Amino acid sequence: MRTLLLLSAVLVTVLVGCAGDGRSKSSAPPPPRDFGVASTGSAVNLSGNDPSKMPEEGEPAALVRASEGAPPAPPYDLADDRQRRARVAKEELGPKAMSTVVSDVFVVIGPPGWQGGQYEQSVALMKSAMAGFMNGRFGKKPSQAISVYLFPNRLTYESFCTLKYAAPCIAHFGFYQPGDRYMVMNIGLGLGTLTHEIVHPLVEADFPGAPTWVNEGIASVFEQPQIPRPGEIHGGKNWRHPRIKRALTSSEREKARLDRLFGMPDETFRGDAEDLHYAMARYVCQWLDARGKLWPFYQRWRDNVADDPTGEASFEAVVGMTPAVAHAVWSKWVLAL
Repeated sequence: MRTLLLLSAVLVTVLVGCAGDGRSKSSAPPPPRDFGVASTGSAVNLSGNDPSKMPEEGEPAALVRASEGAPPAPPYDLADDRQRRARVAKEELGPKAMSTVVSDVFVVIGPPGWQGGQYEQSVALMKSAMAGFMNGRFGKKPSQAISVYLFPNRLTYESFCTLKYAAPCIAHFGFYQPGDRYMVMNIGLGLGTLTHEIVHPLVEADFPGAPTWVNEGIASVFEQPQIPRPGEIHGGKNWRHPRIKRALTSSEREKARLDRLFGMPDETFRGDAEDLHYAMARYVCQWLDARGKLWPFYQRWRDNVADDPTGEASFEAVVGMTPAVAHAVWSKWVLAL
C-alpha cells in the first residue's frame, strides 16, 4: 500500500498504509523473534553459564575456572556504538548507505533505493513519533543504540535477512530483534511499520516483561499514527478493524471479549487466533487512548505489575470498570467506528 505523510511546522498528521503483523510463520532461526519478544527456546542459555564450560561429572572445577581470569569488558559507550553501527551498515549495504541518529539511540539506515525524500520523510516521522512517545507516555528509552534498517521492497528486505540470519525474514512487514538490537523492515509497504516497530524497544526498556498483548496492542495503534502537534501522537482506524468487527458480529464474539486479554499467556496470543488477538489488543488500546486512559493505565500497570500481574486492577482503577464490564462499552465503540 502507499503511504501519505503530511508534515508541517505546526500541524503534523500522518496517514500511513498497512503495517504491523501479517507475520509470516516461516521457519527462522531462534535469534530474530517477531516484534520484540526474545526467543526463550531451549537453545538460549538464560542462566549466564556457558554450557561448554560446565564441568563433566568428576571433572575438577579448577579446570573450568581456568578461563575466568579474562579482563572485564570495557564500559559501554553509546557514541562509539552509534558510530560502529553506521560503519557496519556501510559494510553490509555498500558505501552509499546513509545513516542518521534519532533520539540519541536509533541509528536510522537508508540503503540505496530508500534515500532522498523518502528517507528524509522516514526520519522526520521517527523524530515526531519519538517526541510524542517520550512526552508523558513512556518513562524511559533504550540506553543502548539500535540499528533501524529501512528497505524499499521485499527483494532487498529478504536479501538482507538471508545474509544476516541465513533465513527468510520472520515477518512480512518488519521485526525488532533485541539480541543484536536490529530493527529491519520493508518500509516500502508503509511508514506505519516504522512507528509500530519503535514501540517495542521502548516497551522493552520501560516495562520489562510486559505481556505481549499490551506490547503489540500499543505498537499496533501507531501503525496509523496521527500527530496533530509536536509532542502529541495518537492512532486512527486502520486495516485491522474488519477483523475485530467480524469477530464481534459472529460466532467468534465470545473469543473477542475485551476481558480475555487480561492474563492471556503470550503463547496463546501468538497461537492460531493471532490475527484476532492483534485486532483485539489494537482496538482496546485505541479505545483507551481515545478516552485519555491508555497511558495512565499503562503506567499504573507498569509501576504495580508485581501486585497486579494481569493488569486488571490497574485497568479498573483507571477506567472505573472491570474489563468484563467494559467489554459492552468497548464493543459498541468498535462497531461504531
